[in-house]
Amino acid sequence: MTMTSVPRNLTAALTAAFLAATAATVAAPSAAAATVPSCSTTGDSTNQKADIHSLANHRGVVVLKLDTSVNSLPTELHVGSWTVPVSWVPTGTANTWQTDGPIHLDAYGTWAAYADAPLIHYPGLSTELYGLVDYTLQPVVQTARTDRAASDTDHRTVTVSGTVLGRDPYTGQLQPYTGLATVKWLSETELEPSTTDAPLAADGTFSQAITVAGGAWVSVTANPGTDPAAHVAGTAACTLAPGLARTDGAVSIGARTSASPVRSGATVTLSGKATWTEQVSPYTVHPLAGRTIQVSYADGGSAPAVTTTAVTGADGSYSVRVTVTRPGSFSLGTSAEAPYLSNAWADVTQQVQMPLSITGFKTTLGADHKATASGKLAATVSRSPGLGGQAVDLEYSADGHTGWTRVATGKAKADGTFTISASNRASGWYRAHHRASTTYQDQVTTAVKKSRTASRITTLKITPQPVAKGKTLTVTGVLQHHTTAWKAYGGQRVTVLFRATGTTTWKTVTTAATNSTGHFTAKPKATRDGTWTIDYAGNSTHFATRSAQDFVDVH
Repeated sequence: MTMTSVPRNLTAALTAAFLAATAATVAAPSAAAATVPSCSTTGDSTNQKADIHSLANHRGVVVLKLDTSVNSLPTELHVGSWTVPVSWVPTGTANTWQTDGPIHLDAYGTWAAYADAPLIHYPGLSTELYGLVDYTLQPVVQTARTDRAASDTDHRTVTVSGTVLGRDPYTGQLQPYTGLATVKWLSETELEPSTTDAPLAADGTFSQAITVAGGAWVSVTANPGTDPAAHVAGTAACTLAPGLARTDGAVSIGARTSASPVRSGATVTLSGKATWTEQVSPYTVHPLAGRTIQVSYADGGSAPAVTTTAVTGADGSYSVRVTVTRPGSFSLGTSAEAPYLSNAWADVTQQVQMPLSITGFKTTLGADHKATASGKLAATVSRSPGLGGQAVDLEYSADGHTGWTRVATGKAKADGTFTISASNRASGWYRAHHRASTTYQDQVTTAVKKSRTASRITTLKITPQPVAKGKTLTVTGVLQHHTTAWKAYGGQRVTVLFRATGTTTWKTVTTAATNSTGHFTAKPKATRDGTWTIDYAGNSTHFATRSAQDFVDVH
């Protein structure tokens, strides 16, 4: 049957009122689930639109409202260009009836309708009752769900999908629906909800990505859109329950430098990995990808010496190169990402070896073979660490070029001064050496030569042996020094020493002078058993020496 529009006494206001959509309600949040279950439609408007209108359940059932003045109920209903025989049953509301089943029309649409009702007091006369019959597909949100039960810092985009169909007003069967799925959501950090429209595929399915901020409440509304030829009316909404939850995370920043200590002015690589950990069991750890890490380096100045940034990769790792001139520490931080993540910080100490100098270096070499060195460490850059406790080595080389050997180590005082002594030293070259520490660089002084002439006592002879107590001994020997060879060393004084048996102390008994041939003679008295030796104390140019020992039996 050809459809013919009959706008009989139909006002624009009536049509607009009939087509008005109802608003969807957003439910309160609840615990997250693995998937969000389907939800059912809320139906369309139930407002009375005129004396004749479609029933609220939108199954093609028509409602008739009369007053008591009519003689009988009409047996025909004129809808658009169609005349439909009808019979009525009470609705339970006074003076209101409805058709005993859905009516059938050959086309969808919102049609003007009227019926003639005979008047009870005026036989042969009738009154016309006008209204609208909404014979359109009823939108039904059949299913709706999200692809996630909870959002987190890495999953703020959530896909809402489902199916929207239209229900035939006569058969009640579902079929493809021409319109939109309107997705509405309210994040926990927002005051006003957001909406977006998702087009429906031919089978009524839709998929729409939305961006949330924390937990959210989501609803889907079937929307006929603005196409007057869509032949759909009303709205149907569902609220996803439970609501979308929020997964909080705790951020951790791991950091290390490529080397520590390094020399002042060196470039180090600061690297590590940033992660966030879910704050619910099983506390899964995720990389903090694509985030900017703020990096600063403080070395004691009034402001950071370096400020820069690093961006994490897909696995949360980052790397940045920084030049450091003084010891200090790196501070790393990430900005808060409300409502998922709070700020996170990390600190890394960087040891830097500062330059220094050694000034006033002096060395003496005593006749007793003791080398004594002194000097002062001095920092050459402001804000350098203290010098107290820095180690300084005294080193020796026979030729001043090769074979440098550490012979003693001293510690600098708070003002940088140091004194070092080494025993049993020979003539040669000496230098002070500050080996690189965690705070200062390597530094070596110019080598200085210190020398003395070696000496020795040979051919020691003590007679007579054994000797009677109180008798005189004759002690002879030769003092030599080494110039180009071992030669006699005259004009020197040697000391005769005695250590009685059972004691450990050497005592001076007498002295003797060497003649031009280096010979000396001494005549001490023998008082008890003991050991004798000859000592030469040296002078400003010669090393000291001591002879061999000789035991004398006194009886």
